[in-house]
Amino acid sequence: MTGPMTTPDPTPASYLNYAARQGINLRQFVTQGGRLLGPKDHTQLTTGISSLREKICVLRDTHPRLGRQLDFLLNFIAHDNARPWETVGTLPEAVRNETVFALLYTVKDLDLIPDDTPGIGFLDDAAVIEIVLTRHAAIFEQYCATHDLDWVELRPGLPS
Repeated sequence: MTGPMTTPDPTPASYLNYAARQGINLRQFVTQGGRLLGPKDHTQLTTGISSLREKICVLRDTHPRLGRQLDFLLNFIAHDNARPWETVGTLPEAVRNETVFALLYTVKDLDLIPDDTPGIGFLDDAAVIEIVLTRHAAIFEQYCATHDLDWVELRPGLPS
């Protein structure tokens, strides 16, 4: 990004608008987006889970890999939220926040590339998901191993 964001108390939405105007480094975008999240954003994901699940169902038809990855991340966060309160803090904050950011980004109508752009509409969503999966691959792979999930189907990179 070319200039610092000067908005006092930025929100994920104001950050998204800023990033779109300035040009973007997607890795920084995910890092900063995760850092901006607060408890209300985590609650927003929980309350908006049905719309995210609907979007995942649509994506499974047109973009099956992205649909599987989103479903995995949503289940990962739901599993973490369901744990006893005293153990919820064991997941590193960056993993939790960046995962929630990626899910919220995917469900929001405000995108760097509008979802209805033919052929490339979900490219930004896929890139954000891939960055989160890459950055926290060891944790996600361990989760897959302990929950009998196939990491090969989900891991970042081009499918084989």
